[in-house]
Amino acid sequence: DPVHNGHVLPVEAAAMKFELRRVLYVPARLSPHKDQAPTDARHRVAMLALALSGRPDWSIDLEELDREPPSWTVETLRSIAARHPGDEIWLLMGTDLLAGFARWREPEAILGLARIAAFHREPFVGPGLVVPGVPGIADRLAIFDAGSVKISATDLRNDLAAGNRIGGRVPGPVAEYITKHGLYKPGMPQR
Repeated sequence: DPVHNGHVLPVEAAAMKFELRRVLYVPARLSPHKDQAPTDARHRVAMLALALSGRPDWSIDLEELDREPPSWTVETLRSIAARHPGDEIWLLMGTDLLAGFARWREPEAILGLARIAAFHREPFVGPGLVVPGVPGIADRLAIFDAGSVKISATDLRNDLAAGNRIGGRVPGPVAEYITKHGLYKPGMPQR
């Protein structure tokens, strides 16, 4: 929050590399690791829709926004698998998230529901790469290089709060939306 090129470019690379027919973005109502989302869901979904515009095979799944928090990946994957029986599901993440995967809720069940495609994300690359010791992960994990995308949503929010430009780090229409709605400015309610 906000959606940025680090959420889009690695997915483009994964879609090509793994020949994905469809991509679902699933915004969380509330991450299990956060007390509160910085911005209201309607703004997050609107920015995501702008970032995905022109990609008919990419869509937004609102399931987690309709569910009581926190959002657990295993529950979302079970629901997606039930709605798309027979489809092979890939869960895309950075190697930074992969490093903590063993602490996720039911990591072995997640591996039974989806394959994991993890793109390189600093500092979890090369000697810093951490592959969690979850049984069965070796057969269900593909680590790939999606190019150098060093963008942090936290840094973006901080830059916006300080009045700095964020051009080149978010899709143009997303930057326009942020400006139009005055998002991420200090003292401005984001809800």
